[in-house]
Amino acid sequence: MDIGEVKHTLCGPMVPVVTNLKPDYSVDYDAIAANVRYVIEHGVRNGQGTLLAIGAGGDFPMLTLEERKQVARVIVEAAAGEAPVLVGAQDTSPAVTIEMARHAERIGAYGIQFSPTYYYSPSDEDVLRLFRSVHEATESAAIMIYNTWWHGYNMSPDVIERLCELDRVVSLKWSTPDGAGPYMRGVARFAERLAVVDNNGLEVLCAMLGGTGFITHLVTVWPENDVALFKRMQGRDYAGALEGFKRADWPWNDFRAKIWKRSGGESNVVKTALELVGRPGGPSRPPTRALNAGEREELRHLLVAIGVPTVA
Repeated sequence: MDIGEVKHTLCGPMVPVVTNLKPDYSVDYDAIAANVRYVIEHGVRNGQGTLLAIGAGGDFPMLTLEERKQVARVIVEAAAGEAPVLVGAQDTSPAVTIEMARHAERIGAYGIQFSPTYYYSPSDEDVLRLFRSVHEATESAAIMIYNTWWHGYNMSPDVIERLCELDRVVSLKWSTPDGAGPYMRGVARFAERLAVVDNNGLEVLCAMLGGTGFITHLVTVWPENDVALFKRMQGRDYAGALEGFKRADWPWNDFRAKIWKRSGGESNVVKTALELVGRPGGPSRPPTRALNAGEREELRHLLVAIGVPTVA
């Protein structure tokens, strides 16, 4: 794969598409498609954004394998080629990762994201075997490496170097647990060979070092904001972009972090925010709980304060 073309594809804000549910906790496929169309029509498209299907922001641990596959299909079909789609394929089982990777190819996704297996902490050789097996089992999917150090295995640059030998390993979703130094060195080391996507809340620093994109959950609710910040970074207005992140994304992330301490899961704040701007939200599957009335009102005030339009 031509890395220049990859960098022009896997760039800008990466949207962790939420898995909307109905009141009975069944999957609401129509709502998922509607939210995908909304972010595309409001700026997330080829060259300025990527859709991430059924990652953690899509509550994949709470879905069956068949639900994961169907949600991925709905997202690819709703995107209609107007924005690239990466399918989350990580799992504790390599067999499931391979099945999700093959499914991503069958439905026409641009590529896949997956991490080392978890629960049992893998060795370096385990990780290399996993990525090689997925690469060998697929034919065309772009592969994004996902360093999920919080699950007990922190991928070293030397392991990433060996994974770069696989010709469809073209992107790195990057964060580190040990400060800005290792993070910066990782971006700088791989920015020429991989589309490096920030997952550390260091979006501007990543862009300055040659990274191409950043994970953001606010983009699901307010796509215009994060697309505009990406364009600032493209134009090397790093100071202006940083002010934008400080004004909107940082308070949003602080609120999400506070709720995480009260109930696990990634999408309950996002879904509530979607409801507050008049779009499909819905519940999360237990044990994740919905925001209570006080938290919902606090979120409403936050959205108004940072400038999100159409807040009810």
